[in-house]
Amino acid sequence: MTNHSNNKLMDSETHFSIVFNIYGGSNQILPNATSATQNYYGDEAELEKDDVSMDKEPALSPEAMRLFSYINKVEDLRIYLVQIAECTNAVELARVIVKMGEREPKITSEEMVKERFISLFFPLTPLFVSGKTVSNIRARINNAWARRPRKRL
Repeated sequence: MTNHSNNKLMDSETHFSIVFNIYGGSNQILPNATSATQNYYGDEAELEKDDVSMDKEPALSPEAMRLFSYINKVEDLRIYLVQIAECTNAVELARVIVKMGEREPKITSEEMVKERFISLFFPLTPLFVSGKTVSNIRARINNAWARRPRKRL
C-alpha cells in the first residue's frame, strides 16, 4: 500500500522548466511570484486603445538597431541617430560618441574605441566626406575622451 501511495505522490509532482532570455534593459526576477510576463518589442510598444490616434514613429533601420544593444531607451537612440547623421567628419562623430559614453553605461571607454563598435557608425554617417576609417575615428575618440571636462565630486 505504501508503494501505491508513494507512486501517486510522485505522479502529482509537476516540474517546470524555466528559461530566461534577457536582452538589455532592466529586468526584475521575482522568485515568489506565481507568474511574470514582460513583452518587449524593441522600438515598438504595444498600443493601448487610447494611443491608436497617436502618430507612430518610423521603424529603425537594421543598422540603427545594432546600436540598440548599447542604449537602453529607444528615445535616446533616436536622438543619437540624428546627431550621428549630422556629423561630417571624425571630430564631430567622436564628440557624439564620447557624449554617448558619458550617458550610457554599456559604452565604456574601452568599448568605444573597438573596431566592432566604431564600424557600427559607418552606415549611419552619410555626410562624411573623408576620414571615415576605424583608425582615424579611434584617434579622434581618444582625443575627445582625453579633453572632456571631468566631473567634480
